[in-house]
Amino acid sequence: MDKSIYFLTGASGAGKTTLLDHLAEKYADKPWAFLHFDSVGVPAVEEMTARYGSPSGWQEAMTHYWIDRAVRHQPEEKVFIEGQVNLNFIRQGFQKHQFTNYRIALIDCEEDEMARRLTHDRNQPELLTPDMRNWLKYLRNQALEFNAPIIDTTHLTLEETALAFGNIFHL
Repeated sequence: MDKSIYFLTGASGAGKTTLLDHLAEKYADKPWAFLHFDSVGVPAVEEMTARYGSPSGWQEAMTHYWIDRAVRHQPEEKVFIEGQVNLNFIRQGFQKHQFTNYRIALIDCEEDEMARRLTHDRNQPELLTPDMRNWLKYLRNQALEFNAPIIDTTHLTLEETALAFGNIFHL
């Protein structure tokens, strides 16, 4: 069977990590890999700038790292990666490998729900910045431009979110 790779992107608080962890548990008996983008560690902005020219440069380099790993080094038939990543970087990473059997999904939520999750559920109010709000909107626009499915988790339970994801990608 050909390998399929699914890249879940979205702003902080949208539900990417929660969904990926749930899918990993739900499909624990499958020969699938579930990868967290941030597991490589997220350096300080100063380090990103010094090593990669900018935070965006770091994100692009790490996106290519994860895609390279998924395409070349993950033997599983399905690979799921989650991270808040520019969709252009995802597409470029797969094009670099001439790998076409991938799908991108935007895991999204309304701004007020993102604020509630970051502030109350995750106790990370420092992430709730104008830049994060703009990032949320930017990713939505990219998803629409790329015709990527958008799963709005605002009013969905975790199981409903997983079901929506499974239905979209025929899991």
